[in-house]
Amino acid sequence: MRLLIIAALLLAAGPAEARTVIQDPVKFVMSVYAGMRGPHRADYRAPEDIYTQRLEKLFALEQKEAGGEVGRMDFDFWSNAQDYELSDVKVTGVPVEGAADREIVIAKFRNIDRSEEIHFYFEKTPSGWLLDDARSLKGEAWTLSLILKYGWDGQP
Repeated sequence: MRLLIIAALLLAAGPAEARTVIQDPVKFVMSVYAGMRGPHRADYRAPEDIYTQRLEKLFALEQKEAGGEVGRMDFDFWSNAQDYELSDVKVTGVPVEGAADREIVIAKFRNIDRSEEIHFYFEKTPSGWLLDDARSLKGEAWTLSLILKYGWDGQP
């Protein structure tokens, strides 16, 4: 009888949302930008279960220190902006020399009237690829992990 009750409770809880599994970092980044450009782009949110433990901890730290307010992370790192209208998106992958378990994905695009270039740093884990960091090289230059922990350079 206990087993039936436990099974009923588990079924009533509904299926747990599946964790995002990244098989190919380039295809994954392309899919994020496709979502950001698609017909439902206003409702689109990039998955947030794609980070290495290191980056997850930095997001948690930033959120904790923000105390419910807007924290150091006050923009969308995928677009390097608060608002976006993306065009001319090109995504390529660059292997890391001597490290088959790491890959750099480079996204080049236009956001409204600006050219952007963002590098995404992925690590392969037993459960798939995870995002370990990101860095903008055009427009506002930044490194995601540094903003999460220290904020913008030169700002209090």
